[in-house]
Amino acid sequence: MPLQGSNQTNWYHKDYEFLKIKPEGMKGLKKNYSQVWQDIFALVVTDAKKNGTFLEIGGGQPKIGNNTWLLEKEYEWEGFSIELDKELAGMWTDKHGMPVRPLTPMYQEDATEFDYVKVVDELGLPHHMDYLSFDLEPPEVTLDVLKKFPLDKLSFNCITYEHDMYRQWGDTAGHRDIFSKHGYDLVGFQIHNGPCCMEDWYIHESVPLEIRNALRSYSCQPFQVVLDQ
Repeated sequence: MPLQGSNQTNWYHKDYEFLKIKPEGMKGLKKNYSQVWQDIFALVVTDAKKNGTFLEIGGGQPKIGNNTWLLEKEYEWEGFSIELDKELAGMWTDKHGMPVRPLTPMYQEDATEFDYVKVVDELGLPHHMDYLSFDLEPPEVTLDVLKKFPLDKLSFNCITYEHDMYRQWGDTAGHRDIFSKHGYDLVGFQIHNGPCCMEDWYIHESVPLEIRNALRSYSCQPFQVVLDQ
């Protein structure tokens, strides 16, 4: 089982046998990259599908600590990432000016003003996608982005939303009400990394109820959403 209380909860090959839902495509998985198993959650919800789709708001670094790199690297998912920070966005291009992640365009833009539907259409992505990652700083900005995000036009099988409640900012009602009104089932409550409650995880109502119920957890530990204890 993954070590508790560390700065990053890593996937180990042996963890497969403990999965609540065991996608065939995860049998050979040896490593993940996200901070608290966001990528593992997306794979379990989607049956570790190949050629999935995602949207990443707050891309950060392109690989280590990134929520979607595993999905692109091992499962050939496509999507795009948005990052306001110039230095972080610059990491997505190598010294020769080539993209570090060829299947994932990086947009260095303000996520509160971004035209999501236009870019989805330009890239030929579907309006119902597999995974949406919210990973922004600070939490006030994350909620502002969510309030402007077109959830009435774009939907996702699963969402991980970083609210950073450990900073004692506001409450969770704002984003939870928004997701609930748009058909998302809260299955992972106050996911934390060590002592820090930082995320909520959602699954869309179009995903079969047996999957949503299997992954429903009242624990703050990320791996307890997807693993039998």
